[in-house]
Amino acid sequence: MTIDSTIIVTALLMALVTAPARFLPFLIGHRLNDPTLRRMFADLFPPAVLAVLIVYLGWGAAQAPLVEQLAQLAGVAVTVAAHLTVRNLLVSVGGGTAVCMLIQNLL
Repeated sequence: MTIDSTIIVTALLMALVTAPARFLPFLIGHRLNDPTLRRMFADLFPPAVLAVLIVYLGWGAAQAPLVEQLAQLAGVAVTVAAHLTVRNLLVSVGGGTAVCMLIQNLL
């Protein structure tokens, strides 16, 4: 395979994976009218996102410089504190990310 054909095959495979993920909610959305199922997703999604972020940050934290470790720890602390007080995923993740980036770029 040449480089051009590899790029085309890769793009097609990405489209085959991405398209169903984008269209699936519209295809099965009528089945999500059950309030208990919707409530379960609403209750489980924010902690799951926070858990993935914490695991991702912790994955390479031991090898990171001290400033980066402190920035990540401050970001996690702000994210958890904001989530426990505000209960808004966008505010929690956005605030934690902003604090982490500010500390990393200013120190």
